[in-house]
Amino acid sequence: MTPEEILKVLEIPEWDTASPVKTEEARFIYDFIREHGLSRTLEVGFAFAKSASHIMAATGRPHIAMDPFQENYKHLGLKNIEKLGLRERLDFHGDFSHNVLPELVRQGKKFDFIFIDGDHKFDGILVDFYYSNLLLENGGYILMHDTWMRSTRLVERFVQTNLENYEYIKTPLRNFSLFRKKGEDKRDGMYFREFYTTKSIFVHKMINWMANGKDSFLKRTAMKVKDLIK
Repeated sequence: MTPEEILKVLEIPEWDTASPVKTEEARFIYDFIREHGLSRTLEVGFAFAKSASHIMAATGRPHIAMDPFQENYKHLGLKNIEKLGLRERLDFHGDFSHNVLPELVRQGKKFDFIFIDGDHKFDGILVDFYYSNLLLENGGYILMHDTWMRSTRLVERFVQTNLENYEYIKTPLRNFSLFRKKGEDKRDGMYFREFYTTKSIFVHKMINWMANGKDSFLKRTAMKVKDLIK
């Protein structure tokens, strides 16, 4: 099943176009998984199953996803998966990630691709990354969504400065943060590197300014500057 075929079936309601990943983001996930031969996948967040459907189509294998708020989405995510004929391969958990992920660790599960797009509070994202790290095979990838948010950027910065066993990979899409796990964590119990930066404060304030009000030449110029300093 191709991304084009998926999009013909997916139902994304007009009352919530912000929750699902953008079409170009879904296509990136699909292509990345196929190009790297990834097959054991996990997803934090689900919503309307736009990302999940592309992941499952790319692998042709079972997929684990979690979302305690399917009722808020009128269960359209699960209905979309059903319409696409993928339900038998979906292991869905209608619970919070801080409950599901530790259980997967206890079960000894391992994955080579994990997509984090659930709780967008800093502590929620950090907890998701912490457990995802325990679940990820060496050589596997963690992809985080919504890097326009300062909370996600701070987690991204923490990984870059404190986890030497992770390699940051720049993507062509500014709202993604991609990491590859190079090996095991060799830090001692006292290891810490400061990850707070004034640049991140500046970038966040600039993004908020650009996201509100009318478009302008100044805002377009600021967007280019933001991309250069990312």
